[in-house]
Amino acid sequence: MDRALNVTSTFTRQDGLPPQRQTPVSSQEIAPSRGPRPKEVPMLELERLGDREVEDGAFITVAVNPSILLSAMSWGTAASAHQSQQQNMSERNAALFGYQSPQSSCRGQPLSRPPSNHKPNMETQYSDELSQTQTNIHTRSRKLEAEGLSVEKRKQAVIEQMMVDQLSRAVISDPEQNTANQFDVSARHRRTLHHTMVKTQKSLTENLLSHKLCFHARILSRCGREACRELTGFFFTCDHTLTVYEYRSFGKNRCSALPFIARGVYRTRGRPYCLADLSQGADLRFSTDMPHLPESLKQWPYLTLRVTDVDEETKRTLLAQSGEREYCLSEEESNDQKTLRAVQVAVRDRLRGRAISTLISLGRRLKSLDLKNKGLIGKDELRECLMEELSLSKQDYDAVWRTVGQQGGPLVDYAEMMRAVTGEMSEIRKAIFIKVYVKLDPNKTGYISLIDIEKFYSAKVNLHLEHDMKIDILTCMRDPGRVTKDVSYAEFEDYYQGLSIEISNDQEYINILKSTWGI
Repeated sequence: MDRALNVTSTFTRQDGLPPQRQTPVSSQEIAPSRGPRPKEVPMLELERLGDREVEDGAFITVAVNPSILLSAMSWGTAASAHQSQQQNMSERNAALFGYQSPQSSCRGQPLSRPPSNHKPNMETQYSDELSQTQTNIHTRSRKLEAEGLSVEKRKQAVIEQMMVDQLSRAVISDPEQNTANQFDVSARHRRTLHHTMVKTQKSLTENLLSHKLCFHARILSRCGREACRELTGFFFTCDHTLTVYEYRSFGKNRCSALPFIARGVYRTRGRPYCLADLSQGADLRFSTDMPHLPESLKQWPYLTLRVTDVDEETKRTLLAQSGEREYCLSEEESNDQKTLRAVQVAVRDRLRGRAISTLISLGRRLKSLDLKNKGLIGKDELRECLMEELSLSKQDYDAVWRTVGQQGGPLVDYAEMMRAVTGEMSEIRKAIFIKVYVKLDPNKTGYISLIDIEKFYSAKVNLHLEHDMKIDILTCMRDPGRVTKDVSYAEFEDYYQGLSIEISNDQEYINILKSTWGI
């Protein structure tokens, strides 16, 4: 068992010189001496072992220290056999895995790999793209769901605050208690508990207030501060009264619903407002002589609200319960509406292809004529601007004036005339537009910095119109004659109003705004 083992091995030198013969190594230097074989250990029969013709080539040989290689060799295998076995294995591995064996490199040939025939796995690439798309869709759906929950939360907050305000006044403090007494009382004892009515005509209960129609509205204004107010209105069928609340945010963590228009009966065309008047796109006009309106709105004689959304299902239910019929326009009102729509269609057809540049130019010209910055200019100046910029005939202008012009003074609201002549984008488009503007002007100051526009604007969609070359908003707003680097809400609105005229499809218009502003 303790025989001397003479082992010789040939190793390739890296410098290309002939290999040197190694010195014989004895078994005592390789491993310690071993005692006799125990009986329970079977005898090692070396004569049965031999080199197999077929070797498993599923591994790659690695050049290691010769002493380690020698110590790993079997006792019953000669050194020449191991050398031949290593050479055969190297050649098979070189053929299998595509590299040169050390024996070939020792002849002065550099190690090299053949050109790879590996092709990218298209299935893996497609799978990655599909996974990324599904992730984006999931993220977008979660974002939309969060926005929907936020809108519903704001709506519930407004409803709760409105109910608290309407029910907080007790019957005993109703002003009707003082006017209902028919007898004379002294100034010291104006009313006693015995002379107090249990219920007044205007006293409300939660059951009466539950018969209400909720709607959302916005202010028709060219001022960004006013146009972006979040308004929620309520119409009560018990007494045909109406009230409007504003949802306001004070910082990040404090929000509140404040009364905007006090509850009362308001009239239009000589009659009170009814359920039929509340529909998407309808206008509600109020006098500005009201206590809760801000001072910035009281400079105009009246305030116009545009209904943006109505609970149609609740409206149909309330109409069926009250037996109220839909309001029918008179023949004169119907003819005025048809005339106004005909003028709008003709003007929009003429503006097709140059609507953006024309509306921006018209808005800036009218703004320059508004010296007091109140949105009012002279009637003659307005007619001249509309006829020159929009190629409007005197006959069409007079027809629009008969329908819209309700001011008796020398000054008129030019924004209302612009909306009447060119028409407005649909409320679906307007909601996306206001969402974009609020992203650029979160504090609702009425102005956007050009730096913010360049920061958030992403021109992913190339718009090619027929005649209007200044289609890019950055090109339109970077006017060489601009003094300030702020863009007003009116200019921003004129740009997208012109774009709305150019694009007839609602979904295409919405996709453009979403892709360019990342909403």
